Amino acid sequence: MSNKNKIVHGKASGSEITAERIRERLGFSTAAIPVDRRIGTKEIATIREAGITRMEICGYYPPPHYDYKDRVQVSEIMAECQKQGISVVSVHGPQIPYACPYEEVRKAVIREAIVSARVAEEMGASIFVAHFGTNYLSEKTVCEMLEQLDGSSIRLTIENGEDLRDFAAFVDRIGSDRFGMIVDIGHTRDEDGVNPFIKKDRAREVMSLCGHRLFHLHLHDFVDRDHYPPFDGHIQWDEIFHALWDIDYTGEFMFEPGTRVSLEDTLKKTAAFPEEFVKRYGG
Repeated sequence: MSNKNKIVHGKASGSEITAERIRERLGFSTAAIPVDRRIGTKEIATIREAGITRMEICGYYPPPHYDYKDRVQVSEIMAECQKQGISVVSVHGPQIPYACPYEEVRKAVIREAIVSARVAEEMGASIFVAHFGTNYLSEKTVCEMLEQLDGSSIRLTIENGEDLRDFAAFVDRIGSDRFGMIVDIGHTRDEDGVNPFIKKDRAREVMSLCGHRLFHLHLHDFVDRDHYPPFDGHIQWDEIFHALWDIDYTGEFMFEPGTRVSLEDTLKKTAAFPEEFVKRYGG
């Protein structure tokens, strides 16, 4: 294998970052599909036509995009994924107040989240993403959900805000092997207000803070803001992937580019990411 097709990362093991190793874990989130567009047969087929076989269902958007209570839609997604050879590896949970101070509401939120997580598991997902927050009410909610999901194959993940250290500390407080971090590389900020993942010699350091806590990723590029297709912005991709190899990250490389450009362009650039990565950094 030539140097143009591999990157040897910095650990003593000498393991390589190759296009093949990225591609076999490459995923695409339906967050890149407009919020008012229902996820169904056509959308899933379009993702597969781009050569992508792993998918995250964005339940953060309201219906009609995705409705976990709509058995017709759930069955349609499952049937088309099976037909197309696509795996639903993760589901973004609904936009609900997980840390609501009103106990009756918080309990109702947990019931909703559990239903969504059970449907995610039925679809084959092993990761449930949510914006839980990091206060004591968030902690209660996560612990109660973990208890109710005991025996499930679903692992819960908390999506980060600006400081990854806060979210790492929250995961440590929960102390469960069924709960970890998802890092969205567009959300973080250093003290100067700048995203550290666009900074050379900083991106690798920040990602490495996650260590064993990191279960999942939301990847996309960053220009003046986040959720652009890969290589359209300033993200330090080489440093991020070297950090992921440093910490032995075993999850998916889930791209969540959003709707800033056309779906076709976004899919094309996401599918081309593995080869483009080694082309740029493998020399």
